Amino acid sequence: MPSISYKIFSTVLARTPLKFNIFVLYFRRFKELPNLKMPTTFNEKIQYRKIHDRNPLLTIMADKLASKIYVQEKTDSVYIPRVLWEGISLESLYHEKLPSNFVIKANHGSQTNLFIKDNQLPPLHELEKLRQKWFSHDQARVLGEWAYANIPRKIFIEEFMEFEGSVPDDYKFFVFHGKVKLVQFDVGRFTNHQRSILDPEWNEYDLEYSYPKVTPLPPKPFFLDEMILAAEKIAEDIDFARVDLYWFDQKVTFGEITLYPGAGFEKFPDIFYDELFGSFW
Repeated sequence: MPSISYKIFSTVLARTPLKFNIFVLYFRRFKELPNLKMPTTFNEKIQYRKIHDRNPLLTIMADKLASKIYVQEKTDSVYIPRVLWEGISLESLYHEKLPSNFVIKANHGSQTNLFIKDNQLPPLHELEKLRQKWFSHDQARVLGEWAYANIPRKIFIEEFMEFEGSVPDDYKFFVFHGKVKLVQFDVGRFTNHQRSILDPEWNEYDLEYSYPKVTPLPPKPFFLDEMILAAEKIAEDIDFARVDLYWFDQKVTFGEITLYPGAGFEKFPDIFYDELFGSFW
């Protein structure tokens, strides 16, 4: 839960010019200023994208609803979780015939998920309060992530993916100029979060990227090459995107497209890796 001081800081900073905003946040995180004239590191290039990249495709990819349609048009080899309902007013939601388990999401930002199980839908006033909280969050202003600025805000219901009571492993593919160069493998996200960074052949880098490495690292998944092909197809029309996938019911399944990983503020243990990630872009 963000502190009151952070909320005040974010509100004030959101009213400042974008470049100044980025300089302040970057310095607050790394205790140095980014080189935005000749960026070399991955984090610097994400900041550069925030300021300069206005490709309309970014908005489509960032929109959790529009991105589903986009991926469906790009490839038929990926399962896309079904949307059961979408809208702005939540009152009609209580008259819909919904399954026992589902997920309520907002389409315009991150960390806007509410899991509903056994038909335990909260009262309308509680859900409306949550909707207002989600809709008031503006990643474009607070973090400078332009892609979110023009997304028409909606609430939607997505089918619940049953993984036998466990959290699915995440496979996140860093696609640079149409080619997967790095694979981020996350396990135990809500219990014992571990993360490994690998090359497309499943060779692990000696790198702790915000979390401890996955131990023990499992063998290369038999479906990894299929995932790589899907990620490259999805991101082939852009210079960089991280395509998040997982394996569900014997199918490559779409999660989301991430355009500003960590908002460009992920700390690497060594500048070497920040520059390595950046060298692919």
